Amino acid sequence: MGAVPRVGYGARPTVRHRSTQGSGMRATGTAGAPEPETTKPDQALPPWTILVVDDDPDVHTITRMVLRDLRFAERGITLLHAGSAAEAETILRQHGDVAVILLDVVMETEDAGLRLVRTIRETLVIEDTRIVLRTGQPGTVPERDVILRYDINDYRSRAELTDTRLISVVIAGLRAFDRIRTIAHQRDALARLNQTLEQRVADRTRALRDSETRLRSILDTSVVPMVISRVSNGRVMYANERARLLLGLTPSRADRSIWARPEDRRHLMARVAAEEKVEDFEAQVIAFDGHRFWALVAAIAMSLDGEPGVLMSFNDISGRKAMEDELKRLATTDPLTGIGNRRQLMDQGDREMRRASRYGSPLSVLMLDIDNFKRINDTYGHAVGDNALKAMVQCCLGQLREIDMLCRLGGEEFVALLPETPPEAAAVAAERLRSAVGGMTMAVPETGPLAFTISIGVAAPHPDDETLTDVLTRADEALYRAKRAGRNRVAAAT
Repeated sequence: MGAVPRVGYGARPTVRHRSTQGSGMRATGTAGAPEPETTKPDQALPPWTILVVDDDPDVHTITRMVLRDLRFAERGITLLHAGSAAEAETILRQHGDVAVILLDVVMETEDAGLRLVRTIRETLVIEDTRIVLRTGQPGTVPERDVILRYDINDYRSRAELTDTRLISVVIAGLRAFDRIRTIAHQRDALARLNQTLEQRVADRTRALRDSETRLRSILDTSVVPMVISRVSNGRVMYANERARLLLGLTPSRADRSIWARPEDRRHLMARVAAEEKVEDFEAQVIAFDGHRFWALVAAIAMSLDGEPGVLMSFNDISGRKAMEDELKRLATTDPLTGIGNRRQLMDQGDREMRRASRYGSPLSVLMLDIDNFKRINDTYGHAVGDNALKAMVQCCLGQLREIDMLCRLGGEEFVALLPETPPEAAAVAAERLRSAVGGMTMAVPETGPLAFTISIGVAAPHPDDETLTDVLTRADEALYRAKRAGRNRVAAAT
């Protein structure tokens, strides 16, 4: 990597940890990479795995010293070491549980670290591992450009990474990794639950075809509402006890009254006519007491005195639907500010791009950044910095329209989508946001009110743009011009 400054870790603060077990280390590889080292974990919980990739042996030594006693969520850590991108790739192919990678940008080549990031995300298809770039040559790669192009958790120069900052960065990465893994596990559990429910309904409906006597016997003992009705007019021919109690269905009454949306019944009957058996139809159903719930409806075609009939069962899946909705919300919401995150921005932005292209309507993008945000964090602490981000978001939301969307791109960078807005009007809106934030003060205990400013880059789609990323790139360039021109100003993309 060439001559670079020593890692800027200062004296370690006194931190009280549980007792840990040291381990002997045998130096191997270009970076003097030791074998995996593990802090002593709880018996029931495996340690977190952290991979350090750097061609400077001192970096490995200092990182080992800083993190040796680290614990998070009652779990210790295991350190893996690699002295090159190739060595790191080999380790990642052998270890599928790496939570955080501390990755040097410049190693055997100037972009070895970035190439490894692409290999991790695209070739190895490792999506949940959090990556922190660090380098002794911070000017080599623009920080925002790196974060914009790659799924990277953080980007720091070595001079920034004091002991405390390194620990904070690692803990943030572990927390993000744990959250991603938890959501994935919950999604898998939902899939298994859905499969179990569908299989249970399918098994029950197949058994009901044997004979009318056996059919009624099974229906009467079912814990889910089950109904036999005519396709043509919905007249109920049979309803088990659960259907009578929960749905209020009795013979001679039409089943049309239970559907929250009448068209759902039409769609279900059309599928039954085409497929004879449907096991995966989801609809909102109205209970006898008036409340609505989501049901997984299984239906099978049958003959009623020569007329088309249908046997339906209604399995309450309201809990599952609520969990799915919550998972979707968590996946698209920034937990600090409560607005959309990068994923929601890219999804909604691409849809707005297609709509603007289809109808020839204007669309503009604002990229906002708090000026000197690092100084706020360093002077007042990260808690005040977080409050500044939230205050800025609330101020901007008060200035934007209902059809506009404000999302957090990452760090102190935010993006506002302005549909039906040409660039000239977007520049006026940007000035309004800049002025509103600049005139705002935030109370800070013990130090008095805090004021800060923002810079904004304005851009609009070009005819040859394919995705929102193309527009964001130009908005980011305009934002940089505003920063270089003195901050607290608006700059439009050319």
